Amino acid sequence: MEETQVDASASERQETNSSVPVEIRTKPSFNPNDLYYDMSGIKYLYIFNHFEFQKTKYFNNKKPTTRDGTEKDVSRLKEVFGSLGFKVKDFNDKEHRQILDEITEITSKDHKEASCIFFAFLSHGDKDGIIYAADRPYQFKDVLAILENCHSSLLGKPKVLFVQACKGNRMDSGRRIELDSSGRASYLIPTHADFLVLYSTVEDHVSYRNVYGSFLIQDLCDIIETYHEFYDLLHMLTLVHNRVAFNRFTYTPSTPKNHNKKQMPETKYSLTKLIRL
Repeated sequence: MEETQVDASASERQETNSSVPVEIRTKPSFNPNDLYYDMSGIKYLYIFNHFEFQKTKYFNNKKPTTRDGTEKDVSRLKEVFGSLGFKVKDFNDKEHRQILDEITEITSKDHKEASCIFFAFLSHGDKDGIIYAADRPYQFKDVLAILENCHSSLLGKPKVLFVQACKGNRMDSGRRIELDSSGRASYLIPTHADFLVLYSTVEDHVSYRNVYGSFLIQDLCDIIETYHEFYDLLHMLTLVHNRVAFNRFTYTPSTPKNHNKKQMPETKYSLTKLIRL
């Protein structure tokens, strides 16, 4: 078993006279009284992935650790969301200015044919909403600010972000819950369980990854792949919370203080409808 590491996101066809099928896209409709967002348009997923970082003054002239296994997360996201009809594009090891410029360019385009826009940020992070670009830390709220000022064609359409990054350096040893009054049967759960962009962990805490990918992204992709025909996104994210909380723990026998630690993802949302992928 590999040791765990810390990370300190419909068309219609008609026949022409030449019998060549032509794809006709119509603008996704918006009705505030609908229960679900109209997902018949083009769907996008943009992945900002970080494997290697630079040695700069913003990192105290020390190079942050490489994120081994993150390529597995990128591969899995492409596989799962590609199979759901998303147009997927990944950006690797971009600097701070490049990231904000890319997001500004993406969200300032006319998206009248789009039904939604998803982002995944895979990097190191820290408390108070800090996430790492290749050259420096930056505030994740800067990304949200760009999205809040997006092109009018994105208004009323879901904008979903997955964030795989630490939010501090605290580790969660979990607490034990008793399953019966005798105290003989119990279960170890994260300290922050049962307390909706999708964050890989709660504030001030670390999130984990190994050579097979991160806890959050791997479980997110597995859940969506298995349940997207049955549940909306919010229900699936609850299953992701459950999977990470109960089935995941760190494996670092060579570093006892980091061994057998827990992780609790957190989802915050202001959706006005449900999302069916």
